[in-house]
Amino acid sequence: MVDYYFIFKSLAYLNSFLLTIYGIFSLIFIYTCKNKILKLIALYLLCSSFFDLTVLFFKDFFLKSLLPLIAYRTSELLIIGYLINRYWLKSKIAWILISSSFCYLMYDLLTYQSKGMLNYEAHAQTVAIVLLIGLIITNLLKQLNSSNEYNFTHQMLNMVFLAYFSINLIYTVIQNFIINQSFTNKSFVIFYSSYALLHITYYFALAFILFKNKNKVVSYN
Repeated sequence: MVDYYFIFKSLAYLNSFLLTIYGIFSLIFIYTCKNKILKLIALYLLCSSFFDLTVLFFKDFFLKSLLPLIAYRTSELLIIGYLINRYWLKSKIAWILISSSFCYLMYDLLTYQSKGMLNYEAHAQTVAIVLLIGLIITNLLKQLNSSNEYNFTHQMLNMVFLAYFSINLIYTVIQNFIINQSFTNKSFVIFYSSYALLHITYYFALAFILFKNKNKVVSYN
């Protein structure tokens, strides 16, 4: 794997470097921006940066633990789910679904060690991602059927979320099927390098949206 692994490692470090910059920018953004929706996006980027750096600096420990991954998916569900439902959908049913998915993730967090990492299947994470996709699609349909004019920035956020979580769902499902399967050096690099590129693109898109709107007041519709 030495011949190919440096490609994935380089992309992973690039993602960490960019996330560190986004995290610093987001921290400043949280204290200077008055728009609550954009503040949540900045908080999300800050959390992503924190979890990424935590894994980077404590790599040996987290190679034996799924704690950061499940914790990150939980924070992702709560932040993005809250954003979509609090400011756009405003549905009581959605709150129930988000709460149920949160409980499932907590159950996963408390029980994954009893199954062992090699036997772990990310069903709770898959459910959380599917739920977020469902909320995003529902919100987009609501926008199409509404007479209100929705802000372009909000539409872009929804499209970025939809693209990322839809592709991420494919990766999550694939990883469930390849547990305990052997990888060739090249297939390992192709799979996880493309996964790293997905995250680099996703976080860049969110940071770009924040940067473009740093001096604008965006409505909550």
